[in-house]
Amino acid sequence: MRDVTEQDASALLAAPLLCEDCEDWKPSRTSKGLLEAGCGLISREGVNLRLYVDMRFRRTGKTNGRFYMFSIFRRQPYGQERIYQLDIRQYPVTPRDHHLLPHEHIGSARQIGDAEWLNWTYDQVLAHFCARTNVTFIPQLPHPDEFRLRGQ
Repeated sequence: MRDVTEQDASALLAAPLLCEDCEDWKPSRTSKGLLEAGCGLISREGVNLRLYVDMRFRRTGKTNGRFYMFSIFRRQPYGQERIYQLDIRQYPVTPRDHHLLPHEHIGSARQIGDAEWLNWTYDQVLAHFCARTNVTFIPQLPHPDEFRLRGQ
């Protein structure tokens, strides 16, 4: 996976983006316990931007840890490019490994998050993601643990 530059990522995320009718959370085909949701992004004018949002969530049973990885990628003929990624792993004990601490990638730049991110709820993580990326979900993406019937 390639990363765009921080300047290119900021430029791509400057305009409002819409994620309409994002698929519901569903179990991953490749990783047990992982839930995924995703959808293409369009501009306010309805133009396809070749960007898509990729949302991943996991809750660990034994430790009650939570894993959030919310990303925006751009599709290219040679593969995907990472535009933005929010990576928050919440454990009962703060991890010592520097890479496991909450952080975000804005293009090729990696920024460590605040310690308070370790206590954020799903709604706070989603709100931060939407604020940093200018993405609006229509309708709002529900919590992965929330059970919804199709069409509701």
